[in-house]
Amino acid sequence: MDGPALLRAVDSLSAIAGRGADLALVAICAMVTYEALARYVLHAPTRWTSDVATTLLLWLTFVAMAQSLRQRRMIRITALIGGRSPTAARLIELFSLVVIGGFSAMAVWLCWGEMLESIAMGRRTASMLQLPQWIVEAPVVIGFALLSLQAFADAARLWLRPAPDFGHGDAGDLPGERDSA
Repeated sequence: MDGPALLRAVDSLSAIAGRGADLALVAICAMVTYEALARYVLHAPTRWTSDVATTLLLWLTFVAMAQSLRQRRMIRITALIGGRSPTAARLIELFSLVVIGGFSAMAVWLCWGEMLESIAMGRRTASMLQLPQWIVEAPVVIGFALLSLQAFADAARLWLRPAPDFGHGDAGDLPGERDSA
């Protein structure tokens, strides 16, 4: 982590969200295993595992986006931008981060209103558990809010880091993270 305290705080939020996504994945694996045992060994399938696992999958997918960006693990298409100068690489990265941040902020704005409407109207999912709809809408809002913050934080410190390298298969690695093998 580098830069001012505010940028480090954004990184910390992304890291915490990433750890939460890791825990959700472990929980999903445990639930699916339990469901398989309950169904095929005990002949007593559950009603809740599918709904809860699917909801957790939504949560982990959206809240992990910011951590993926922070670690430079987002998908990149580098055919046209590989081999550019460090200044050009930074400008390309800046453009990408501004687009990601802007799109994410717009998604938060649009989805926030939808989530508030679901709360006000008492909408429920069309699943067996009939969870409140906002529970499956909240990860979109939270995930895109975190992604927007991370994108703008990364853009703010772009010139503090080495220029992105778009010319290699391991271009997403942060300095010091490449395998030595």
